[in-house]
Amino acid sequence: MGFSAKVALVETITQLMPGLLERLPLILLFVSGYVAYRLMTVTRITDAFVIWALRRCNGRPTFLILYVIGAAAVLSAFIPNAITVLTLLPILKSLDKDFRQQGVQGMTTPLMVSAIYGAGIGGMGSMIGTPANAVLLVALDVLNVPGREQITFFNWFLWSVPLVIMFIGLAWLVAGVAGLPAGARGVRLRLSCQDDSCAIRSRQRFAVLLFSVFLGYWIAEAVLRAVSPDFAALSPAVSTGFFIVFLLLVFVLPAPDGVRRGGPLLRPGDLVSGVPRRGLVFVLLLVVVFGGARFFGLDLIASAWVGERLAISMPPLLVFFLTVLAVIFLTEVLSNTVVVAGFFTIVHLTTQSHGMAALPLMIAVSVASTCAFMTPVATPSNALAFGEMRGASLRGMLLLGALLNILGAMLMTGWLSWVLPLVY
Repeated sequence: MGFSAKVALVETITQLMPGLLERLPLILLFVSGYVAYRLMTVTRITDAFVIWALRRCNGRPTFLILYVIGAAAVLSAFIPNAITVLTLLPILKSLDKDFRQQGVQGMTTPLMVSAIYGAGIGGMGSMIGTPANAVLLVALDVLNVPGREQITFFNWFLWSVPLVIMFIGLAWLVAGVAGLPAGARGVRLRLSCQDDSCAIRSRQRFAVLLFSVFLGYWIAEAVLRAVSPDFAALSPAVSTGFFIVFLLLVFVLPAPDGVRRGGPLLRPGDLVSGVPRRGLVFVLLLVVVFGGARFFGLDLIASAWVGERLAISMPPLLVFFLTVLAVIFLTEVLSNTVVVAGFFTIVHLTTQSHGMAALPLMIAVSVASTCAFMTPVATPSNALAFGEMRGASLRGMLLLGALLNILGAMLMTGWLSWVLPLVY
């Protein structure tokens, strides 16, 4: 390599460094999230969750679905949806196996969609729940939307937490009631373990502790980064330090094993043996779909077409509903970040022509973009779940997802059009 080429390479790296440093915490989150996923699988701490859930709901399938949706929603409010689903996959597989062993068929699809629904619902729960919210804040500033300065990390919860709770109820009705197979109704799932094989051991307790540390740090990091610019600047260095310590605790520190200390919880080979191959195939398919749509300009065409339809004179509440519904269904085949980026300008112009406040509808667009419940290629979390849950029904996923999309659009229209003007 010549001297001029070396200089050009150094200049390129120098230009990229600020962007890489800014994204470093997100990269470390995904890497440590995969390690945490393998930690749950190898140490079988997912079994402990399954046993706890079974005992809490007396083995009733409908309430197991509710527990999965709720857990996914809480996690995805602070960590990426894909990491949430990846973390829950061992639990879903364990539950599906138990149902099959006890003669209950058809539970794969409702278990799968419950994680997908919860992950999407949780994304609307906080300002840091989805990248679309970051695009929203930029669009509000660029378009100089009145009321934007009133949005804070904490008052977002005033309207989002009730919405999440109501949405969880809707998702439970769809997945845990309408989607429940006939053979599972009235069944009580029994524990598949015998004697003390389900007892939580010392290594599992230690794994639970490390998993709690993983969740605790990344939730705290997300909150602090959202409310403190000073911490945002320090986050790459702090997150790197946490990542190194977390790896040492998982791969180096001897874990307790009964009355003695055993080996580390994970070995390097455990990472390779647990690669979710089928899930990654669907993620790659997702990249192809989104890339193709972007290359052919389908996102711009779809946004322009919807914008023309919204320009027609109609009642404001109908404009709200149709906008939310359009965003939801477009994100089933297009990137949600791309959809909202194109919709914000359209919505801003639409509200002006209909005499509506722009802020509530723009927030609704951002929130609706997390509700891609219908197709396997809508989001990475959908792709991972559908790819890894063998036996899941595509037809069932489409029908249940379409039902939740429509019900969700109605819920968001009624709630957000009423509560957001009161808050902002």
